[in-house]
Amino acid sequence: MMEKRLKPWGGFLVFLILSFFALNQVLFSQEAKISGGLKALLPEFSGWEFQEEPQIYVPGTLFEYINGASEAYLSYDFKELVVGNYQKKGSETTLTLEIYDMGTSLNAFGIFSSERFPESPEAGIGLAGYLEEEVLNFVAGPYYVKLICYNGQENTPQYLKLFGAEVEKRIKDKGSLPDLFKCFPAEGRVKNSEKYIKKDFMGFNFLKNGYAVTYRLAGAEFDGFIIEAASVSEASNLLQKIIDYYSGEKAPFRNEGKFYHQINIYGQHVFLAQVNKFLYGFSRVPEDLVPVALKNFDLLGQALKKI
Repeated sequence: MMEKRLKPWGGFLVFLILSFFALNQVLFSQEAKISGGLKALLPEFSGWEFQEEPQIYVPGTLFEYINGASEAYLSYDFKELVVGNYQKKGSETTLTLEIYDMGTSLNAFGIFSSERFPESPEAGIGLAGYLEEEVLNFVAGPYYVKLICYNGQENTPQYLKLFGAEVEKRIKDKGSLPDLFKCFPAEGRVKNSEKYIKKDFMGFNFLKNGYAVTYRLAGAEFDGFIIEAASVSEASNLLQKIIDYYSGEKAPFRNEGKFYHQINIYGQHVFLAQVNKFLYGFSRVPEDLVPVALKNFDLLGQALKKI
C-alpha cells in the first residue's frame, strides 16, 4: 500500500505553523529575558499596589504607549520601556512610573535633555533630574526615569521622591554626564541648559553627536555647540558641507582666518571652526554680545585642543 503524501501546499502550511510557534517561542524568551531586568527596577512599598501587571514596550510597540512621541525616543536608540501603575491603598492617589532603557547613559541624557527646561527645579535624584508639580523626571546610567503622581495633594513630592530614590538605588551603574560639556566656558552659561542631539543636529541630516548649551547675557540669548565627528578627516568634510550649503545664500560663511563667520538673515552672528575631530562654535549671537561670544569661542577651542 502506498503511503499517503501531503499535498505541496499542505506541507508548506505545516512548515508555516511550526515556524510561527518557533518564532513566538524565541520572541517570548527574549522578551522574558529583557523584561525581567527592567521589572527588577520597579519598587514595591507597603501600602502601595500595582493596578495591573507592569507593561513592557520595545521599539516596535512603543508607539502604542506614547504614539507621536515615539520617534524622538527611537532617534536616541530606545531599547525597552517598563511601565508600572501604582495605587495607594485606601485612597485615590495613583502613581505612574516609566523606566526607559536607552542603551547608554549618553542616549538617556539626550532624550532627557530634550524634554527638560533649564528653569525646572532640580530634584536631587540621579545624574540630572527635576521635580515640578506632579512630575519627577531623572536620568541614571542608561535609564530615563519618569514619574507622575495623581491626587497626591500636599504629599505628591514625598511620593515621587520615595519611588524615584528607590529606583535610583536599584541602578548599579549610575554613569556620568558627557565630559564635553565641561569644555563650554562659564560666563553667561545657563545652568541646566545642556543638550545632546544624536541626529539631525542644527537641522542637517549629515550632522550627528551634537552638544549644545545656552548662554544668556543682558537679556539676550545665544547658543554654544560642539559636533563630535569620528575622525579629523570626517570633521573636515562636515565643515566643508556646512560651508558649501550656505555658499549660494545671501548669508554665506566667510573665512576669517581662525574661524568661519556668518551674519544670518536676522542680523545674528555665527562663528564656526574645527579642532581635531570636533567642530565648534556659537550661533544666534546678537551684535552687542559678539565680544563675549568671541572670548568664549577662543576658550572653547582651547579646551577642545586638550582632548
